[in-house]
Amino acid sequence: MIPIKPFPSYKWRWASYQPTESLNDPVILLGVLGRMRKLEQLPQRPSYNSPAFAAEMADLSKELQKANITVNLGGRTGSRNLIRNSGQYWRALGLLAPSNHAGTIALSNFGRKVADREISQSQFAAICIQTLTLPNPYIQTPEECDLWLRHGINLQPLKLILKILIAINESYQNESFMTPYELTHIVIPLAGVMAPLEEYVKCLLDYRSGVLDIRNWPNCIPGANDHRLAREFLLFLKNYGYLNEIKPSSKDQSKYYINTLIIGEIKEIVESPITSLEEAIGSSLLDEVSADLEAKRIAQSTQNRPNQARFRRDVLNACPRCIITNVEMHEVLQAAHIKPYAYSGADIAANGFAMRTDIHILFDSGNLRISPSGKIELSSKARMNYGASIPPQIVIPNYVDKKNLEWRWNNYHGY
Repeated sequence: MIPIKPFPSYKWRWASYQPTESLNDPVILLGVLGRMRKLEQLPQRPSYNSPAFAAEMADLSKELQKANITVNLGGRTGSRNLIRNSGQYWRALGLLAPSNHAGTIALSNFGRKVADREISQSQFAAICIQTLTLPNPYIQTPEECDLWLRHGINLQPLKLILKILIAINESYQNESFMTPYELTHIVIPLAGVMAPLEEYVKCLLDYRSGVLDIRNWPNCIPGANDHRLAREFLLFLKNYGYLNEIKPSSKDQSKYYINTLIIGEIKEIVESPITSLEEAIGSSLLDEVSADLEAKRIAQSTQNRPNQARFRRDVLNACPRCIITNVEMHEVLQAAHIKPYAYSGADIAANGFAMRTDIHILFDSGNLRISPSGKIELSSKARMNYGASIPPQIVIPNYVDKKNLEWRWNNYHGY
């Protein structure tokens, strides 16, 4: 079967026509969102082209440089501000209120909950997987959306990618990956005819074995940046831990494998009937699955690093009890990075706390935060379950580098 392109402009587009792939990194995407929220709460709410917004973006850029992330957010100011050029990264996910003529900073209810950490980073990703649709009414015109729907195309792209990889993994675990080339040349054309799940699986496996010739298949990436716009669906799933990337020399041939450690939780997410953003925000199922994901990812991250054993030993030597609960049993204590390893946090005692296992999960998932002065802030969920047992203030040990605490407090939303 050779799929037919449903209409000439059919393609998958994540966000901006000129993609800035680094914006998909959670520490940037959610970091900018947090700065927007800060300005939105001012008595005189500024606009995106205001000096106040430019100053926040310049400051965030400096903070990101401390994590070896180079992105010039502060260089896009005035009428060429970040949101005018790349705002669709936030609009596409329903984080911003509908645009207004004055360009005043305004988040959606969903965006405020994420920025205020009422929704954890893990929950945020699960909600996006459930609710992101193509056509996307947040960034496409009513006319564009109507064109898709008139051709019978209405799909959830992140869910579809995961469903395909789950189906492959059930019989061919070594093949449970997708490359950007396969996404753009096989999956997206098949999505244009709303192919059944088994057809995606068969075509991908046949292509890899040399049985399927796709040279006559429709070109769904005719524009210069179209392949990059499509690849961002894979990048999002990688950035939030659903896929693991193995990089060859060419980006188009990177293999994005499904994270088999959490495949049970991924199945629960993609099999859920939730479709609306309102329903997803209040879903107890997504809340429970996200909690399981957070626990497994934290366990995986502490097991896979070569220096973890030494790091734990150094941290427990510096402070042999949980920083929050004072528990001293080494059997239940872990070494938690203050500045995350993924963002250039060093494996040294000055960047670590000893934490009881469950407290470590709260800390890494963003449900428990520690300010440089020792103030403890809990999410509403953590407050309901742990409030009476967590002190409102702790003394930061002298061995701790408070610059790491400050970076985490200002920039990190959780695992």
